[in-house]
Amino acid sequence: MVVPHEVPLGPRVFVNRLPDFGRMAAFWELRRPGAPRIGVCSGLPGVGKTAFVRRCVQGARDADAFPGGDLHVDFGPVDGERLSVSDALASCLNALGVAREVLPASLAERANQLRTITAHRPVLLVLEDVTDAAQVLPFVPNSQASAVLVTSSGRLSELIVDGAEPIPLEPLDGEDGAHLLRELVGPRAEAEPGAVAELVRQCAGLPVALKVVAARLVARPALSIASLAQRIAEDDGGLNAFTARGQEKVSAVFSAAYDALSAEAARLYRLLGLVPGPDLPLDVVASVVDRPRSVVAELVESLDDAGLLSVGSTGRLSLHPMVRRHAAHLARLRDPADEQDAALRRLVDHLLVKAAFADQAVLGAGRYRCTPAELTRAKSSPFTGPGAKAAALDWLDTERQALLAAQRLAAEQGRHTESWQLAEALTALYVTKRYLVDWTISSELGASSARHVGNSRAEARLRSFVSRAWTDLGRLDRAEDELITKALPIAEESADVRLRASVWELVGRFRDETAPEAAAEAYEHAIELFSSQDDARGVAFVTFFLGCSLHRSGRRDLAEETLRRSLPLIRAVPDTRMEGRCLTELGAVLFAAGRPDLAHRELTQAVALLTRGGYPYFEAQAHEKLLAIAEADGEVADARAALTRLAEIHLNLGSSRAADFRERLDRLTPA
Repeated sequence: MVVPHEVPLGPRVFVNRLPDFGRMAAFWELRRPGAPRIGVCSGLPGVGKTAFVRRCVQGARDADAFPGGDLHVDFGPVDGERLSVSDALASCLNALGVAREVLPASLAERANQLRTITAHRPVLLVLEDVTDAAQVLPFVPNSQASAVLVTSSGRLSELIVDGAEPIPLEPLDGEDGAHLLRELVGPRAEAEPGAVAELVRQCAGLPVALKVVAARLVARPALSIASLAQRIAEDDGGLNAFTARGQEKVSAVFSAAYDALSAEAARLYRLLGLVPGPDLPLDVVASVVDRPRSVVAELVESLDDAGLLSVGSTGRLSLHPMVRRHAAHLARLRDPADEQDAALRRLVDHLLVKAAFADQAVLGAGRYRCTPAELTRAKSSPFTGPGAKAAALDWLDTERQALLAAQRLAAEQGRHTESWQLAEALTALYVTKRYLVDWTISSELGASSARHVGNSRAEARLRSFVSRAWTDLGRLDRAEDELITKALPIAEESADVRLRASVWELVGRFRDETAPEAAAEAYEHAIELFSSQDDARGVAFVTFFLGCSLHRSGRRDLAEETLRRSLPLIRAVPDTRMEGRCLTELGAVLFAAGRPDLAHRELTQAVALLTRGGYPYFEAQAHEKLLAIAEADGEVADARAALTRLAEIHLNLGSSRAADFRERLDRLTPA
């Protein structure tokens, strides 16, 4: 009797997937009483499932794990048609010695005969490119000595629920991707390590893409790796660089899954390729296609089943970068330009309105803004109730990259009003979470957009406020240019008194760093202007900054008086962040004045407020003052507690100061 070995050999060059092979080793050893062995190797098209499984089968052959041989069925489409389950069963039976003349007629009979033959004959059945669990079930043997190994772009969750072993494959990381390129291209790759790394990044670790670009390099010895990487980068998300011998190799692996989608799911897929940002929540996806969330949820499920997108544990959706290229390529081919623009407009509008509501929830309705109230009027805020502020800040933080990408998109589309309005809303996140570099990028883009549409108020507001980020980055020259050279002249010519007040407040803060003796004058002028507009919020905050300035200049008594005057004003706003900051500064004044007990009380209250409000950067400032008191009093336990929290906060913030606090903590005498 001939023992079939139908599974083809794997590729000549293969990068070791050691953790994945470890999972396969456990799968081969798996034995469950009364349950067959089924493994589902899943992953997006082109990730290398076929190559991996074929390598695994070769290892099983070498170990003689399946004396009855191995059978192979490829359910992938050929000329648009997929092999039927019945015909696939006939092929397997024929390979096991059943003559075609005596094959059972029905699918059920063929499945029964396959189970009978394999009950006492250990075989491995490899089913490739499966799209539905129903394709697998007729091949499942009765014997625990046999096994079924499936490849699929979808997860085939029905099989997993019934006990199949999931074997998910991810794209290659940078090191393994570079290894694969070096193996395929040869010595040339050793001479351009930086370009190799960039090419792996452009291919996003997808083996099929890496093999195509390697083939181009091998076929064109004069083409440098750096040049090819640059061509891909300049292709604007297209797939022109991923062809071999005139065939779109990368596109083909995704097109097979795409062609099986419904018309609505295919439209969603294409339009998602145009959307910037790493991942998306369902409400944003619904805005892109202008369909109800319930409908979009079903469409997303079909894309997930096809392996064309991933749904994270939090429900956020993401496309692999190469899949995104394919989707965008199809959108530009098949969707009219006005439909593409409309989808992106809906995206920007949705994010802008939600960001405006988030800004109001985080910094309060009384904050000076240039964005007109009409933007959110007659709309319902998604941030309501006692936890509105925290929820809004969390949302801004989660969508940080997507919002900045949407702002860039708005500017590129010529929607400059939406661009500067997004920039203004985003300052609520930047000033709170201290994303200083993002702040400078967004504000520069927003100020340019405001100038483009002739909105001098918005330009002055954005340029003046971003001076805080430039100051904290140590770029006083740039802060001066934005605030003094550009924003202040615009504000002084404006009839908007609150704009002038806000700019003079920022002039005071800039002078705190450059000309402390002149800061109080700027603050007092700002207070006068805010008072003339009955802006209690502006008066409260600037009074606090004046108190800080007086403390820095050594006028402690006047500083304490000013800070105590600002505290009830801030509480009346109310604003937890500013209240905590005021208490921190008051504690510092009291400690400097030789009243550590009172200072400790105010600082402890500040820590509680800032911790509860979720303001770690300002919480750290209060802990530093408490640390100074503990060290002065020789309180080792208190110093250790402060240093522990400071190290934790700065580590979470990505600050280089975390190591310093950890080192100081290590030097303390053990408790």
